Amino acid sequence: MGVPLEGLLGKLFGKENEEEAITIFRNRYKEVCFEKTSLMKGVRELLLCLKEERKSLSIATNKTGSISRKLLEYLGIDGLFDYVYGVFDGLEGKPSPEMINKIVEKTAIPKTSTILIGDSPIDIMTAKNAGIHICSVASGNHTFEELKTYNPDYLYAAISELKRIDKTGGRG
Repeated sequence: MGVPLEGLLGKLFGKENEEEAITIFRNRYKEVCFEKTSLMKGVRELLLCLKEERKSLSIATNKTGSISRKLLEYLGIDGLFDYVYGVFDGLEGKPSPEMINKIVEKTAIPKTSTILIGDSPIDIMTAKNAGIHICSVASGNHTFEELKTYNPDYLYAAISELKRIDKTGGRG
C-alpha cells in the first residue's frame, strides 16, 4: 500500500482503534496473502536478468518480514534474494533507513552502488534517508506524475521499461 499500517489504519478507524485494526488486518492478511498475491508482469524476468548480471538483490519492506519470506517462497523467487527485512525483524520500518543500512552492511556493497527499486513515495523517502539511489516505478498505487514530484533519481512508468538501471538517464 506504500504506507505503514501504523498511521494509515489509525486515520481510517481512529487512533484509539489503530492497534485492534492492525491486529485484525495482519491476521486476515495471513489467511489470504498467498491466494491474493502474484508477481506483476515482467518482475520475474527482471529479477532473473539482474541475477544473471551478478547483482545482489535484497528486500526492505513494511510488510511483516516472516510473511514476506513465505510469500517469496510461495512465488518461487526466494532464492534470488540475499536478505529480506520487514517489520518485526528488529529494524525500523520505512522511511527509516535502518533496513537499507543493514542490507548495505551485510552485502558490503557501497551506498554509491546501491539502488532501491520501489513504487511509492515512502520508497523514495527511504532511499533519500539512506543516501542511496532510487529507481521509482509507477506500477503500484501511485502515478508517474505523483512519483515525479518526489524527485527520484530514475523514474519509469512500468516494470517492463526497466531493462537496465545505470547512471546514463532513466527519467522514463
